[in-house]
Amino acid sequence: MFMIDSRVAKLGAHGSAVVFPGQGAQSSGMGRRAYEASQAARDTYSEASEIVGVDLAKICFESDEDALASTHNTQPAVLTTSLATYRAMKEKLNEINFTIDPQFFGGHSMGMFTAAVASGALSFKDSLGLILERSRLMGSFNEARPVGMAAIIGLEYDVVAEVCSTATSGPENRVDVANHNEDLQTVISGDVAALERAMGIVKGKHGKAIRLKLKVSSHTPLHESQASEFAEIVRKVDFKSPCAPIVSNIGSHLMVSGIEVRNEFEDQLKSPVMWASNVRKMISEGIELFIEAGPGHSLSRMIRRINSTSIAVSLDDARQDPIPISIFATESIN
Repeated sequence: MFMIDSRVAKLGAHGSAVVFPGQGAQSSGMGRRAYEASQAARDTYSEASEIVGVDLAKICFESDEDALASTHNTQPAVLTTSLATYRAMKEKLNEINFTIDPQFFGGHSMGMFTAAVASGALSFKDSLGLILERSRLMGSFNEARPVGMAAIIGLEYDVVAEVCSTATSGPENRVDVANHNEDLQTVISGDVAALERAMGIVKGKHGKAIRLKLKVSSHTPLHESQASEFAEIVRKVDFKSPCAPIVSNIGSHLMVSGIEVRNEFEDQLKSPVMWASNVRKMISEGIELFIEAGPGHSLSRMIRRINSTSIAVSLDDARQDPIPISIFATESIN
């Protein structure tokens, strides 16, 4: 019998948000426990595999870290695993006659595609089609131009932005802020030479610079051309109003219409992800419980560091089988 933390039970109907991770959250074997425990999860993997024409369960469960890091694998795999985990949660809660109706949905970078599907703004089939086009555009850019990403820890956002400006020597040798994740954690992205210069400047300012194991760049003006091409693809897809607002990565405003969601995806590749502002926006709107649905627990840990009084749990942090709902035991919240 599943046990639900009393705080979760109290906040489940009100004051909760579900958030979905993006590229970088992947790990070999991700989603296996949800797949084994939940028919809804199995159906999700089966549906996705039929749409994309490859066995996504096999890619998630059997690929090594390097194969998963290839963007054409990573993006559909993380999307499918995140949605499978969310659907498994709903299925398991339904078995004990408990319902969580999120007040908001959020997603980090490509996690926005999962948020759009979970909220009903975008069909799963269309989301996978868009993700494949997105990964194609990002992958082709990386093949033509050496780029990378790095996490900067210990420096405020404005300082990191100034570092990027100093390290940029021109349009063909630039680095920019890609993600503002926490007050003192920012991700930068750009041409390798400029990226390495920025990392050196960061170390001179007593910050920490960690090169990420990603084979792409994203969320910077480097991708103006790819963003324009992707926007043309996005405009051909049907978007509906979400069942609950989705928080914009770009402006941290609440998106309540299909047009707003479409506009977000049109600009996403060239715009930074303002995650810390996203979290604070949801908190200001009354959110006390954050549920991270997908591989890993990076978002829930970020949220707890942004606001220590928030309850933030990851469905991938299960201590018991079957998942996902067993993680709501109090002792499982770190």
